[in-house]
Amino acid sequence: MRIGVDIDGVVSDSYPYWMQELNQYFGKDVKTITNYDMHRDFEVPRSDMNDFFVGNAERLLFMPNIVAGAKEGIEALIKEGHEIIYVTARTPEEKDVTIRWLAKSEIPHEHVLFSGFNSKVNLVKEWGIEAFIEDYHVNAQEIAAIGVPVFLLTTSYNLNYEELSQSIKRCRSWKEIVEGIRELKGPLKG
Repeated sequence: MRIGVDIDGVVSDSYPYWMQELNQYFGKDVKTITNYDMHRDFEVPRSDMNDFFVGNAERLLFMPNIVAGAKEGIEALIKEGHEIIYVTARTPEEKDVTIRWLAKSEIPHEHVLFSGFNSKVNLVKEWGIEAFIEDYHVNAQEIAAIGVPVFLLTTSYNLNYEELSQSIKRCRSWKEIVEGIRELKGPLKG
């Protein structure tokens, strides 16, 4: 099966690192990110948040740790014959740092696609992705709407979204994700 995998929040444990950096930069003490649009939690204009990320992209994308169980989960799926295709909202300009992070973290990677903050749906269709692993509820809903089952890794910023498509399965860990993929019966295309 061809499996799409998001990077930030799914493979790269970006948000705890970003929260630490954002607290320091903006002089805040935010303990939990409750909104994917982090500027809301930090009570700063979106433009200030964007400027911070653009000016510090190299460090912010290279320094995070790996999400617990992600490396082992990806390796298990590959060993079982699945093809992993990373589909990230990062921009094509962030390709080098992304590939270096994956290599440094010893995460197997052959195909890494960059949607550049556009919908991931076109890449999912173009690459014939049959299941997807995501953390952002909006992406999960869009991908599920085209008939692709989505495994939504539960995070502090997607907890408030219980009205999810039946094609979306909430998972608390990579172990649950791998088990869910094993339960899929054959390719499911939309």
